[in-house]
Amino acid sequence: MSDELGTAIAQAAGRVRNVRNVGTVRIGRETATERVLVAVRVGLPPLLPFPEVVNAIAHVQLAAARLAPKGAAIFVEPDVAADQATPTETIVIRALE
Repeated sequence: MSDELGTAIAQAAGRVRNVRNVGTVRIGRETATERVLVAVRVGLPPLLPFPEVVNAIAHVQLAAARLAPKGAAIFVEPDVAADQATPTETIVIRALE
């Protein structure tokens, strides 16, 4: 089931505006509560304005929540670097300054 769910979430996230690719979808469970955890890593354009980054993340979260089991925790990690040498954190910090 988790492979099918992961594929469905990746496809839904990939249809969100400004999402270039879906690098990873991981599905697991919280140890103490058995709550489903869904982590989605999405590639975004490196010059995307910060408000649009936030908008894309929100839409990916909604797309994943529609497919995940009720009550699942959804985490979206944006990857906005133009290359592997520039960490995403550097770009996010610049956007906040």
